[in-house]
Amino acid sequence: MRSAAGLNTHACPSCGAPVTFTSAQSLLAVCGYCRASLIRRDLDVSQIGVMGALIEDASPLQLRAEGVWRATHFAVAGRLQVRWEQGGWNEWYCVFDDGRAGWLGEAAGEYAVSFETTVPEALPPWNTLRPGVAVVLAGVGYEVTDAREAEIVGGEGELPFRVVSGTTTRSADLRNATARFATLDYTEDTPRVYLGEVVDFPELKLHGLREFEGWR
Repeated sequence: MRSAAGLNTHACPSCGAPVTFTSAQSLLAVCGYCRASLIRRDLDVSQIGVMGALIEDASPLQLRAEGVWRATHFAVAGRLQVRWEQGGWNEWYCVFDDGRAGWLGEAAGEYAVSFETTVPEALPPWNTLRPGVAVVLAGVGYEVTDAREAEIVGGEGELPFRVVSGTTTRSADLRNATARFATLDYTEDTPRVYLGEVVDFPELKLHGLREFEGWR
């Protein structure tokens, strides 16, 4: 798998298997053998727990799949799986050849590419967000399409922040008429903002996908 940064491999403190960080922005990695959660500190790693098992789903994506977005190659380095009472979705952590790390969101057959962004506007309080509410982010108008609390099932591969299975998340998705996409994540004390766009799956030119019965 190509990546924008050099490889950084450590022995898992739990089972001794090799665990590789492909992105300089990755903080956490999940051992592919024993599912130990490893946190990176300077030049060493330490175990902080065991990641919960992921739920089998019908996603064609998987770790090490590769694609292209806006003429820039990227590789899938990690996954965060989230569920709520009526379903769930995946957030795939991707490393781009231009040095950026972003997310490929996958929910109900829809896909969106986004990147964490700092915006000048003050963010609205969580309890004011509901479908139809207008929000301006980086000077662009959006409308809330969904706001809900959900639960983190777990993660795999590399992730840019610490992930604990069972954590409750609070997030809102927003869109506008030009297919721009945004997510406001209120899980932590300081909200995170992700800006990007909705994409058609074929446009990503993905390969290395998972094949299973009923989908190719």
